Amino acid sequence: MPIYNYISVEPSGKERRGKMNANNPLDLEARLREIKLELVDYKTVSAERKQGVRSKLKPKELVMFCVHMEELEKAGVPILDSLIDLRDSAENPHFKDLLTDLCEFLKGGDQLSAALKKRSDVFDELFVSLISAGEETGNIGNAFGHLSRHIKWSNDFKRKIKKAISYPIVLVVVMISVVTLMMLFVVPQLTDFLQKQGFDLPLHTRALIATSNFFAEYWWTVVFGIPAAFVAFILLYRRNEAFRYKIDKYVLKFPGIGSVILKINLARFIKFFSITFNSGLGVLESLAISRKVVTNRTLREAVDHSITNISNGTRLAEAIKETDAFPSLVIRMIKVGEDSGNMESALSNVNFFYEREIDDSVEAMVAMIQPALLLVLGGILTWVIAAVFGPIYASFSKMKF
Repeated sequence: MPIYNYISVEPSGKERRGKMNANNPLDLEARLREIKLELVDYKTVSAERKQGVRSKLKPKELVMFCVHMEELEKAGVPILDSLIDLRDSAENPHFKDLLTDLCEFLKGGDQLSAALKKRSDVFDELFVSLISAGEETGNIGNAFGHLSRHIKWSNDFKRKIKKAISYPIVLVVVMISVVTLMMLFVVPQLTDFLQKQGFDLPLHTRALIATSNFFAEYWWTVVFGIPAAFVAFILLYRRNEAFRYKIDKYVLKFPGIGSVILKINLARFIKFFSITFNSGLGVLESLAISRKVVTNRTLREAVDHSITNISNGTRLAEAIKETDAFPSLVIRMIKVGEDSGNMESALSNVNFFYEREIDDSVEAMVAMIQPALLLVLGGILTWVIAAVFGPIYASFSKMKF
């Protein structure tokens, strides 16, 4: 179905722009009139929506969508009427266009999961799979409830991580900037003074002069080289699976940071697995979906091995134990859940534990990084002071005025 960029006007005369799926221009005009917009102009964008391009939809709007659909479904309101009601009250033009598309897909005979799948630029595989499971079990309301809680948790989790690492990143940038400016402008003047006095320069002073000369002659390698190397590393990490696997493997062994990354990946995996499993999906299908949220390739490989072992008849707890990648706590809780037939409670307990562990671990990591960076900056300043003033105090009597 073609996608159109359109220009329209509201009844108040206000101009509205957006994108919308439609079979043809007449269908586009009819769809816009349904949401009280008059078509002014349009342009065909493409024959179909590009995969991997995410629409401009905020997490709170997805949460509102899920909560709205959950409540109306439990109240017995038909899905199409729920979508129309939400569409008419939506303020975000992108959200309104999305809901219009979903309404049209449902009018065309699609189930809700099929309609959501057609808008994969907004709804990922997890979202579609949970709604599909809800349709099969006849409990779409619970599926939307799980999704709203999942989106809230993911959004809060990302916000915590960004908040935790923002200060260390700023501190690193400031430290690099201060050192660069000192080496380019301050240190050359001081070392030039020392050399003119004919002092016997110790090793640490000669090292400072050599470093300053390097910065003065090859400043572009610092200003452009470091960012270029960082970008090259990121591109290689994203595009080369072998390189990414090695980095992911070494990162897990890195003191302090490795344990935090392990807990973050495990928390995301357990959270997704719990949501999919409790929504009615089977163990294998839940694992297949949940593995995609594991960013560390070493852990993802462990999940793949678990899927293979379970396919061959191994129980879940035994399968993840054989990978040697999951902590004993996770294995014990899942085994208890399998033995008691109450996996939902077991997974809930693991979720609670790791959510608390992540908060504590991230705070501990940041508390470790900040003083370490300050020590590095303090060490550099101490080096500069000792290298400049050491020879002066040692050879004060030899100064020539």
